[in-house]
Amino acid sequence: MPGVFWGTAADQEFIGIITPASQWFGLHYVAEPSFSDPDIYSGSLVGLGAENAAVSGLRYFQLSTVFNNVMGGSAAFTSPGSSQLSGDISFLNIAKQKISFTASQGNSYNYNQASRLSDIANVWVGRLSYGEGTVGSFTFNVSPTTGEVADSAAFGLALDCKWIAPSLTETSTEGNIFKLKLTMADATSCGFKKQTLTGVAWVQASPLPGKTQRLIWVAATPTGQGMSFKADR
Repeated sequence: MPGVFWGTAADQEFIGIITPASQWFGLHYVAEPSFSDPDIYSGSLVGLGAENAAVSGLRYFQLSTVFNNVMGGSAAFTSPGSSQLSGDISFLNIAKQKISFTASQGNSYNYNQASRLSDIANVWVGRLSYGEGTVGSFTFNVSPTTGEVADSAAFGLALDCKWIAPSLTETSTEGNIFKLKLTMADATSCGFKKQTLTGVAWVQASPLPGKTQRLIWVAATPTGQGMSFKADR
């Protein structure tokens, strides 16, 4: 079941990521313009076994929300066939309806290929989303020799959010994904200050003319606040 899966939920794009360590993330592109900034789901799977079924607690960080506004819920996953994933997501807040999704691994990404630092190394300029806002041209720079990610530029409502390199590394893990860790600097007005976010990153084929690679990553705090990034080059 581990891998990256593309599909739809409530008629809008949904990406589900299950790691070899049984963590999962979801990116639900519900905002306009489509496919720009996602709501972020995160959780830990329980019961993943030979029957290819699992359940999970749910943390849901909605786009355009305040930092502490994380919704709880649950999710149930099944793998009905090779390279396929289906799920039902339920929310504790009765104002949010249950949603279902179906997804599969597409031709743009091969999970069974070993991850390669050369694919993700060097500079990416793309869109950063962090719940309270977005940055349309954000630089994400990965060392081609160590995989370490450089200090970020400041962002946030007061331009005082940033991550710091000493405790931020990117390392290859099982399958064609990377494990990502972002440690945030101490900042007066940044909700993410002094938080550590963990997540995953992967490189796939870009669908854009003149581009060959697309990088997507997602990372979340233990309490569910998250960031995502997407760039093409």
